[in-house]
Amino acid sequence: MLTWLIWFIPLLPFVGFLLNLFVIRQERQAGMLASATVVASFVLALVATVLLAGLPEAERRVQSMAWEWIATGSLSVPFAIMFDPLTAVMVLLVTGVGALIHIYSIGYMHGDPRVVRYFAYLNLFVTMMLFLVMANNLLLLFLGWEGVGLCSFLLIGFWFERKEAAAAAVKAFVVNRIGDAAFILAMLAVFSNFGTLNFYGMEINGRWVPGFLERMPEIFGLRFGPDWQPIAIATGISFLLLIGATGKSAQLPLFVWLPDAMAGPTPVSALIHAATMVTAGVYMMARTEQLFAASPATQSWVVWIGTFTAFIAATAAIAQWDIKRVLAYSTVSQLGFMVAACGMGAYAAAIFHLLTHGIFKALLFLGSGSVIHGTHETQDMRKMGGLRTAMPTTFWTYMVGAAALAGVVPLAGFWSKDEILAHAAAYGYWPQLAILFLTSLLTAFYMGRQVALIFYGEQRDNHYHPHESGQTMRVPLIILAIGAIVAGFMNIPTLFSGMPAAHLLTDWLQPVLHEEAGKFNLVVAILATAGAVGMGYLGWWAYTSNAAKVKVGGLDPAYRYTGDIWDGMQEAWYVDLAYNRMVVAPFRSFSATLANVFDKQGIDGMVNGVGRVFTWAATEVRMLQNGYVRTYALVFTMGAVLVLSFMLFVTR
Repeated sequence: MLTWLIWFIPLLPFVGFLLNLFVIRQERQAGMLASATVVASFVLALVATVLLAGLPEAERRVQSMAWEWIATGSLSVPFAIMFDPLTAVMVLLVTGVGALIHIYSIGYMHGDPRVVRYFAYLNLFVTMMLFLVMANNLLLLFLGWEGVGLCSFLLIGFWFERKEAAAAAVKAFVVNRIGDAAFILAMLAVFSNFGTLNFYGMEINGRWVPGFLERMPEIFGLRFGPDWQPIAIATGISFLLLIGATGKSAQLPLFVWLPDAMAGPTPVSALIHAATMVTAGVYMMARTEQLFAASPATQSWVVWIGTFTAFIAATAAIAQWDIKRVLAYSTVSQLGFMVAACGMGAYAAAIFHLLTHGIFKALLFLGSGSVIHGTHETQDMRKMGGLRTAMPTTFWTYMVGAAALAGVVPLAGFWSKDEILAHAAAYGYWPQLAILFLTSLLTAFYMGRQVALIFYGEQRDNHYHPHESGQTMRVPLIILAIGAIVAGFMNIPTLFSGMPAAHLLTDWLQPVLHEEAGKFNLVVAILATAGAVGMGYLGWWAYTSNAAKVKVGGLDPAYRYTGDIWDGMQEAWYVDLAYNRMVVAPFRSFSATLANVFDKQGIDGMVNGVGRVFTWAATEVRMLQNGYVRTYALVFTMGAVLVLSFMLFVTR
């Protein structure tokens, strides 16, 4: 039953995409259809997960092939999907959070002239994301990988008449091509060394095709490159995959596209750029963890990239005024936690944080959308203040999300973030632990700052009248807030001997990730909780007590104490500026040179030169057409003489 049931999970949103693209033309019908297809996929995912749980642990991997997609030479790639514990977790997140965001969008996008197209794109994204996490081979995963990238481009630039939205869409598309190119090279290397792109073995048209994850011992010790610096095959492949992950999951040095992606509609930011697409890199590393585990060198790169990204993005979030850019840099920072966990070998902790973060960060983004909607498209927090009375539901749900992100016990963020920190302490990653712990303190501070600026004090700009959002927007906020409260208990550690229902998620993922549950670290938990509460309160107090110093269009009260450091944080330490000066500007200059010199004077010169030759020839020949009968008679006579001469002397 599972072999055919799982196909309907990605196909239902695809049907919604086709109907909205070619048939539906009314806003309400488009929203209802798009939401219904994703809700139905979520229900089917629940049923499939229950059926999977009923199987013996060793049999919890169901693969289903539709057809042999590519068959050329020794390459055989099936169009096939699979459903195992890791896939089940990701599918439930994509469809569950995705369904709530679809419903939320009905209210948020009401009245938009292109809303039907919006829901079509949203359904297509869910389809592609589901194929990404359900693919049983690297090529189909890459199809979903590119598909979600396309949908991200379309949805970031949905309001393409806005210059910043169009530029952000192009930026996201181009930056991700770097990571995608590395992903393609990794696939070529996998096929070259294993002869297959399948993750696990399966029968294709009567023959058994093994998966490369099952054949990892074959490349242990194999190297390539020059004799003086050989590189392990596993290191080369895993490092290329890491580059792919840094693009899609917005890690150093390719994180610059994500903050600008906030130019799209806020529900898009919640679904694509917080809960699902940006976690694809983390999922891919967890899926191919055997490759990464075989290369300590790559693992070291992974843990340090994640750690530094988490810290740098957290410092950038502190200095932002745009409500969505704070959350964007926060997302980059939390993705850094997940990537660092993968580098430490804590893949179950990474997936746990991926799940909880997807819930409470979607809540925060949708909450920010409710604020923007209720303040008539205001995003600058300097123009806000005192909104908790006018928007009570938004306020309380946002407070839950902020506390969860800060890591306040017993909310979801505390359990998942604490598990990463505890793993770092247990396995001696002391430098990374110190940086990540500092990052968690900064996280609590900037969320306290944001809550104070938005909901406390007095309204600083009176050009709008704030109001609470409609029911279609409030209900998803309430459901996600409940999720942010209870989601952490799905993998609660063993707090005392004989404690029931502990580390359920780790046990569920054990057949795929082969990890034992981590131990609870009371010292880390106490320090993390005290730090989160203390720094969150400090951020709130600093901006409520200095509310009078926050002016519309003015500098932050902390600027007088930090100066250039604050400027650096506000510009994310000038990484984007460095790209613009070192890559974008020279490339544009080179392109302008090609256009003005090589193209206009070279290619156009040759083409126009041919035209000038014929123009000259036509001008000269035109002189024969002078209008005198005697000239035409002479030409006729000469032609006749030439023809007769040819017939008499040449053809004889």
